[in-house]
Amino acid sequence: MHTSRFRSILSGVVFAFVLTVAVAGHAAENVAQDVKIAVLPFTINAGEDLSYLRESLPELLADRLREAGFEVIDTSKVAALVEESGLISFNTNDARKLALQAGAGFSVYGTLNQIGDDLTLDARLVDSYEQKPGKKITVKEQGLINLLPAVDGLVDRMKMDLLRLDIIAEVDVEGTKVLDKDVVLMRLTLQKGDMLTAKAVNTALKNIYDLGYFDDVEVKVDTVPDGKKVLFVVEEKPRIQALGVRGADAIDSEDIIEAVSTKKGGVVNPKVLADDIRVIREMYRKEGYYKANVTHEIETAGTGVARLTYIIDEGPKLYIQNVLIDGAKQLDPDDIKKVLALSERGMFSWISNSGVLKEELLNRDAAAIQAYYKSRGFIDVKVGQPEVEIKEDGIDVIYQVWEGDRYKMRNILFKGDLIDDEAVLAGQTKVGSVKEGDGYFDQSLLKSDVDALTNYYNNYGYAYADVQVNLKDDPETKTVDVVYSITKHQRVHIRRVLLEGNTVTRDNVILREMRLADGDMFSGDDLRRSHELLNRLGYFEKVDIAPLPTGDPEEMDLVVKVKDKPTGNIGGGVGYSTYDSVYLGANISEANLFGKGYSASLNGGFSSSKTVFTLNFTNPHLDDTDIGLGIEAHRKDEDYDDYDKTSTGMTTTFTYPIGEYSKFSWDYTADYYVLDEISDDASDTVKDDAGSHFLSQIGLTVGRDTRDSYRFTTTGTKVGFGVRFGGGPLGGTDDFVKYTGSHEWWTPALEKVVFHSKVWAGFLHKNFGGSSIPAAERFELGGVGSIRGYSNYDITPLDSDESSEGGTKAFYINLELKRLLSKEYGINSLLFFDAGNSWKEDEMIFSSPMREGTKPSLGLYKSVGAGLSWYSPMGPIGVVYGYGLDRLGTSGRHKVELLMGQQF
Repeated sequence: MHTSRFRSILSGVVFAFVLTVAVAGHAAENVAQDVKIAVLPFTINAGEDLSYLRESLPELLADRLREAGFEVIDTSKVAALVEESGLISFNTNDARKLALQAGAGFSVYGTLNQIGDDLTLDARLVDSYEQKPGKKITVKEQGLINLLPAVDGLVDRMKMDLLRLDIIAEVDVEGTKVLDKDVVLMRLTLQKGDMLTAKAVNTALKNIYDLGYFDDVEVKVDTVPDGKKVLFVVEEKPRIQALGVRGADAIDSEDIIEAVSTKKGGVVNPKVLADDIRVIREMYRKEGYYKANVTHEIETAGTGVARLTYIIDEGPKLYIQNVLIDGAKQLDPDDIKKVLALSERGMFSWISNSGVLKEELLNRDAAAIQAYYKSRGFIDVKVGQPEVEIKEDGIDVIYQVWEGDRYKMRNILFKGDLIDDEAVLAGQTKVGSVKEGDGYFDQSLLKSDVDALTNYYNNYGYAYADVQVNLKDDPETKTVDVVYSITKHQRVHIRRVLLEGNTVTRDNVILREMRLADGDMFSGDDLRRSHELLNRLGYFEKVDIAPLPTGDPEEMDLVVKVKDKPTGNIGGGVGYSTYDSVYLGANISEANLFGKGYSASLNGGFSSSKTVFTLNFTNPHLDDTDIGLGIEAHRKDEDYDDYDKTSTGMTTTFTYPIGEYSKFSWDYTADYYVLDEISDDASDTVKDDAGSHFLSQIGLTVGRDTRDSYRFTTTGTKVGFGVRFGGGPLGGTDDFVKYTGSHEWWTPALEKVVFHSKVWAGFLHKNFGGSSIPAAERFELGGVGSIRGYSNYDITPLDSDESSEGGTKAFYINLELKRLLSKEYGINSLLFFDAGNSWKEDEMIFSSPMREGTKPSLGLYKSVGAGLSWYSPMGPIGVVYGYGLDRLGTSGRHKVELLMGQQF
């Protein structure tokens, strides 16, 4: 039913009801004038201090009844009749006799009871001409202060009986099918026992209609033994049998239906529909359709079911045409725009989605503009609320800027507790370095400077050092002094290091990684380093190191809270790489054996070119010392292009730290291997090495690693230099000395982009008394591990027969831009440039020898390309495309390499 029809019915019902109540009200006034009431004394069950109510309560009740329009017998006359009767308490017959003697048609008596704060007024209204026991009326209130409301409530209840007005005995709802009728009843203000009035019915009807689920509401009032029954008869809006979307192209219809609150099987609700339309419009706004118009259509056949369709006129997609920095005079607006997340539409917007207005970024960009100005000397800059102007063909985003004066940096001053020369403290800050540039004050550096100074004091034991910063600006000279106020408080020592939560890992494993111990002076750097080392162990789900006050301001306890995590692993899988093709892998490992920090693993891998078994055991701290021990045993069968190699051996390694980030290691390897299946095209070097070999080798390596993360590195370096000494005094068949060195560097380049560089070099020569260099030790480059864009081991010197010989010198460099796409899933993308080569004995490093009819420019084979990698639960999965800038033989210059599963 349409809204107009409902309103007509509602108006008619209300008019009829109002007319009825008005007539009844007029009649009630006339009846009230003919009703005489005698108010008898009340019994007061309360303290002595309320005994006065025996006389005052009847007078108060009589006054309220008179105000209600009733004729009340004078209380003094009633009191005289009570005194003559000699009655102290009353029953129904006594009350009836006294009322008749006073000439009243009704009498009222009762008790007032006070128990604690509860005030109860129990009254009985007696008809002088009936033999019924009278109507008992009870009113309860809290506190004596509410005595008057209690009396008024009593009068209201008496009025209903005296005037025979309508009392609601029952409220019900009829006609609901989909909606539970209790939902309607909960919204009603009409309750059992209320007086039936036109206003109450009107309010109830409005509340039902406001639910939005009904086309028609009708009210019926019937008389029942206890009063009136009020019945609301409703007619529900049609139930939604089908839900659809028409006109949606930019957004999938299923996404729209999922987003709205109206669902199939529900009832059409105008309020919910209005919210749904608002939600759909917001979805389109986020996609750039700011002129999208959304309406709805309801189709019904009169059977109680309907089809609801959202009708969408998307309009044009609007992009940001102009970003206006209104008020930018001293700085170039184009430079300011570079720090904004929102940008104008450009040539590649269809790829990058730039130029789309994302309203949640407006305030972010306003803050970015303010920070940009403050970092360039504008200490009083103000940026207004962003304004958005939506035009027919595009959007303008306007930022209002009030620049103010521009200030230069003058002096850094220190006040308070200074533990070093001001020049030394100033060296801990960055804000002073702006003098070396354009000299403009950079407010963005203050926070990091406060942190640096606080950390400087922490490292001297002042754990509670407080650093405040104030600016003293001179408007005349347009200069700023930065004043650091430092309160060092007391120096703090560590009383005890307490461990919590390690149910598997033993205490000594944790304590040996701590850089703070019992009795040490507090150090912020040592605290951070301890946290970093415990996390790097990989034994814990979480690590928390918290200071705990001891009651002595010069001491604190450190509470190390950890939660052990599973460190064992049994796994296997199928992988693929371009070189090894399909391979199978299996492993069993434990990184925290017996909770002592030992690691052990057994690995196996099988492919068309390799079969590898390795067994590893590592104790990183022998008897809790800094000396580490590692043992590795292996069996390998490997097929190379020119020969097959089978090897069985073992390596024992000792490590020792040099400072916090550097490590020295030495090892001994004994390896028995055989070269066979020599290709006819193999070089003479390989043919001469056919047969059995015994490698006896020692290795010395020095390395330094300052990476912030092993997997998702953003800053730091990794440097290593090693020497391998085989044969000679050590015996064996292979006599050589091999040197390798590498340097890697990571640093943030752009937002979420990290620059990574790696430089690697190697040199190989014969050992004392050696006759030749073993073919298995020579350098061959190419592939994912060195120079991408070329096949594995393809970059190698050739002998006179154009056969691969392997080099004694090698060099390569990798330059990469990496962007982490998802840390949660471990997805990385990269762009790279690689260059490198290997040279044999008679070739100079960086020379350009002829290789298969070509020479690389600058003596290096170069490539460019891109890649994508994913650290999946099965191991790394990746694809790398490389393009060789220098031709190598007849092979193609495009190379796609795939990697899936754990490498071995």
